[in-house]
Amino acid sequence: MDFLLTYGFDQDTIDEVNKNNDAAILYNVELNKKNVVDVLDYLKEIGVNDNAVKDLFLHQIGMFFRTKEEIKTVFDEYEMDSIIKSLNYDVNTVDLIEF
Repeated sequence: MDFLLTYGFDQDTIDEVNKNNDAAILYNVELNKKNVVDVLDYLKEIGVNDNAVKDLFLHQIGMFFRTKEEIKTVFDEYEMDSIIKSLNYDVNTVDLIEF
């Protein structure tokens, strides 16, 4: 998961991700690294701040198993500015978005 270091994650955060997820999920992240990177890039591109991106990865890791296109399609159904503000304030608001 060292690729996360280039996205502002520190080693402590990566260790927390490893601790809080089982081996199958971690394997899936590594197996689908390109997809995870695409989602990380998209979130940063639309204005989700670094702390929110890290928190999403820590607490909503399943979101990163969706494709960028799936996430973009869902986000496009909502007011983008509201989504970004909500996620930057509290990443758990992602639970309110219907994927």
